[in-house]
Amino acid sequence: MIMITGGMGFLGSSMAKLLCEQGEKILLTVHRQKELAPFLEPYRDKTLLMASLDITDVGEIEKTIKTHGITSIIHGASVYEAKGTLYDAMRVNVLGTINVLEASVRNSIRRVSALSSEAVYQGIKQREPLREDQFLCVESDRYIPGTKKAEENLAILYAAKAGLDVVLIRASRIYGPLFAGVRSPMHLMAQAGAQAAECDLPQIDENEGHDNIYVKDCARGVIMIHARETLKHRVYNLGMGKLTTFGEIRDTIQILSPGTKISLGSNLGDVTATKSSLDINACLDITRIREELGFEPEYGIDKGMAAYMAWLRDRQYL
Repeated sequence: MIMITGGMGFLGSSMAKLLCEQGEKILLTVHRQKELAPFLEPYRDKTLLMASLDITDVGEIEKTIKTHGITSIIHGASVYEAKGTLYDAMRVNVLGTINVLEASVRNSIRRVSALSSEAVYQGIKQREPLREDQFLCVESDRYIPGTKKAEENLAILYAAKAGLDVVLIRASRIYGPLFAGVRSPMHLMAQAGAQAAECDLPQIDENEGHDNIYVKDCARGVIMIHARETLKHRVYNLGMGKLTTFGEIRDTIQILSPGTKISLGSNLGDVTATKSSLDINACLDITRIREELGFEPEYGIDKGMAAYMAWLRDRQYL
């Protein structure tokens, strides 16, 4: 059985659906989010189980592993600014990760696939795609980049000293069904598209670009990595491998939903409402996962936004 920590979130839910479709038995851990995604209901209490778990308690993790016969773990539980204080983030993101790693060592878990983030590249100023073998900057200005850098160092140390099979997956910006970032420009524009409404975002720069991956592509990539018997590397980027600007997203939505009108700002400078002075200006280099595992994103921005709007409009999971 595979345990997914943070599995009730939007990426965890999509991973669970894909794994259930593949015939795997899944345990989703429950902490704050207790409502199961509607597209997972057919699997409830069959191949999909749920269990309450506080990952800041290593004993509780061990008990859960033993009770359910867990053989591998996808670790995705995390706290960001909207979910708690800095101390909460340190306890869950850092101590929680240590506890997952330690419990895995004690119980001979086959592999821990830890979900990291493109945010670990924060502080690197380049336009070329970011590679897994680059040196990282120490400085961070938000919970996720700061704690994910710490998590990666700790996981690699556990691999070296305790012999744990742990792999780090640096995902780019994810969007799609159940996305919790209700104030994000992508969500606001997609919501407008779903309703054929107007959306005025003068604080968002139409020229600002990010590496955006649809949640089903991200889920598939994580599972490809987690399932592979032998991996050549410890760290993998997972994204589209290209930047898409907010202006391109706006244009795509307005084509998909002709009644939609989205207004954005332009040439707002290097620091914006969605970008700090430390944030990256490049996409992820996905050569490693592409060449080793054959991963290719299936959802371009047009297909991805169409699917996301279908979810927002009438809960179609496409």
